[in-house]
Amino acid sequence: MEKRNSYRIDLLDSQLKGKHFEYVIGDEFFENIEGLIHRGQLHSIVDCVGTGSIYKFVIHTEGVVIVPCDRCLADLELRIETTDELSVKLGDNYSDEGDCVVVSEAEGYLDLAQFIYEFVALSMPISCCHEPGKCDDTMMEELSRHQTARSGFDGDEVQEFDNDDAEQSESEIDPRWAALKKLKN
Repeated sequence: MEKRNSYRIDLLDSQLKGKHFEYVIGDEFFENIEGLIHRGQLHSIVDCVGTGSIYKFVIHTEGVVIVPCDRCLADLELRIETTDELSVKLGDNYSDEGDCVVVSEAEGYLDLAQFIYEFVALSMPISCCHEPGKCDDTMMEELSRHQTARSGFDGDEVQEFDNDDAEQSESEIDPRWAALKKLKN
């Protein structure tokens, strides 16, 4: 059972520089964090590469997440590999705006869970869709049926257009467009 406090790092630890943390992330991790990703299997390695006034963490995460396909809503498996840096410093109040996260010196702990999730979510493509032809057939048929109904075209109707119609529509040009056309010529 994954516990949220297992992602907490003690920033007041004098031996923090050079420490290496590894996390195996499963479905329970995603259940405890609100977001688009609900399942997955990831491996995350966190290295503290600098301490002093600003702590630097390098977070490398790779694995697979399961998200709904934007087109058919069926499960879509996405391969994830991301390496990110997180800068943290101690201060009076917690703040994660800007390039550096400020952690309250009174607390002295950094919870990495939300940051790992955000780095994974940001590494995903903007549009998450199956490859063409791989979407759920039932959903695609239903989607096609609704698109056809919205357009007013039921598939049996074929609108015929001949040259007489084109000539007639050219003779019925709005006089304002005709004036603009004269200017162009």
